[in-house]
Amino acid sequence: MKTLAALTLIAASSQSAFATDWQYCLAPAHAEHKVYMSATFPMRGALGDADSAFERMLNNARLRHDDVQCPRADDERSIVLMQQYAIRINQTNGNTIIHLPLEKTR
Repeated sequence: MKTLAALTLIAASSQSAFATDWQYCLAPAHAEHKVYMSATFPMRGALGDADSAFERMLNNARLRHDDVQCPRADDERSIVLMQQYAIRINQTNGNTIIHLPLEKTR
């Protein structure tokens, strides 16, 4: 019985290791009509870690910005589609998208 429970636990933990949430970060600078945006990346750490890291990077680079947000999705394809939509909406609203390298955000 203990062996069956152990195998079930191992199977469940290995499945969760394959399931990876994805994110990208963005921060508008409303007054300057800019939006700073990272590349998409697999989520690492706790929810909110990416937000803090992106904000630190912007602050260290002395880039004025408003709120930081890092949307997440269940898979890479979904987050890419979400990011493309955010880019289209912001460009339609007259904002310039400033892409920042992923290495700078994590």
